[in-house]
Amino acid sequence: MNPLQQQQAVFKVGVVSEIDPATCTARVRFDDLDGLETMRLPVGVQKSLKDKSYWMPDVGEHVACLLDANAEAGVILCAIYSEQDTPPINDPDKKHVRFEDGTTIEYDRKAHKLTIQCVGDIEIAAQGNMRLTAANIYLNE
Repeated sequence: MNPLQQQQAVFKVGVVSEIDPATCTARVRFDDLDGLETMRLPVGVQKSLKDKSYWMPDVGEHVACLLDANAEAGVILCAIYSEQDTPPINDPDKKHVRFEDGTTIEYDRKAHKLTIQCVGDIEIAAQGNMRLTAANIYLNE
């Protein structure tokens, strides 16, 4: 392999085989390469300097990776749906997050509606003032 080929990136889809939550890294197994497992790869996040985001993939989750030509270094770009794990909704106007326990957070940009359905408690903490403004407030006891 010449030096230019060694610098080329390879796109691969695999399955998370191990996670390290403390370092935000994971190992990925590629079944099409006889079960080859990567070293720990960083999990791509939305922000990591001034603002920070964090969400680890689950072991067994399908992920898309960008790797060097030898699959020795790279990054986990994102999780992807598969035939077994399909999207929870199919509406391009909605952002939807569904947690394992059934809690959902959804925003419908067409209807201008944010819906939160929480299985457990909700805690809101503010170091400053809090103001709630609404046309109508309904309390259901």
